[in-house]
Amino acid sequence: MQDLSALISKDSIMFEYDVHDMGRAVKWYTEIFGFETVFNGGDCHTEFALPVQGARLALSLADKDVEIHKGARLFLPTDDIHAVEAHLKQNGVKTKPIENVHGVVLILWVEDSEGNHFAFEQWMGR
Repeated sequence: MQDLSALISKDSIMFEYDVHDMGRAVKWYTEIFGFETVFNGGDCHTEFALPVQGARLALSLADKDVEIHKGARLFLPTDDIHAVEAHLKQNGVKTKPIENVHGVVLILWVEDSEGNHFAFEQWMGR
């Protein structure tokens, strides 16, 4: 069995916040921090380069009637999300089914031993 760390891409890590007003949030991070936009998904998703090599901050649009999470979520990139899922399940790790988000990215939510959530992500065509 392959070590899980071998399945995690070494070139990036992403933290994500939900927002209700993408334009306002993008403007705030651009003007206050001077962050450079590295991916513009329109009104639903924007990513900025953070001042640490390979680190990104993502903003994702939340539905107006959905409460915003008050903390960031960690996303670990992989090129083989199905191998990650198999490894985690084999080791008894609690996961949710892999989500296909608009045919753009596959997300596998994981729960650690203390109930904290984080995710593995595999982008399609990027």
